[in-house]
Amino acid sequence: MIEPAQLLHNMSAPPKSVVSYTGLLNAGRAAGPGGSSGSAAHDGAFGTFITFRLPEALRRRGPETILKHLGMAPGAAPGKTLLGLIEARAKQLALPDACVIAPSRHGYPCPWPDPLAALAIITKSSASIWLRSKTPRLSTIQKTSTISLLVPPVFADQMETLSQ
Repeated sequence: MIEPAQLLHNMSAPPKSVVSYTGLLNAGRAAGPGGSSGSAAHDGAFGTFITFRLPEALRRRGPETILKHLGMAPGAAPGKTLLGLIEARAKQLALPDACVIAPSRHGYPCPWPDPLAALAIITKSSASIWLRSKTPRLSTIQKTSTISLLVPPVFADQMETLSQ
């Protein structure tokens, strides 16, 4: 029989494992247009950086105000209504089901400037990744109004045609 103390002997030590992936580091340079952002800060990034910005009028606002701004009646459950709209818009975006969050830069393109696209990205993001299947959290709009994603080249090419 194993004593419980034997199993917990390393619980106070922080993990020392580091996971890193550089398999696509050089692929971005060879890909040409859409393959690399060309930014020195993101040299070697495989994809295109895009930004989603919540309009100034909607920053740190509640569901009722956001729905009114969108030209909709808030109804009895504005939060539920807004969440439904966010889910629907997230399904429409020509993005992969997951994208890495990148530090935002003013010069990144904003292919979908509509407020629902920004809400879909902001509310379905963590500190490091956007997930289409994530349940949106409206509380994130209280502290985040701009978010940037690294989009793989295949999706970046699709975005150019779909966002026009």
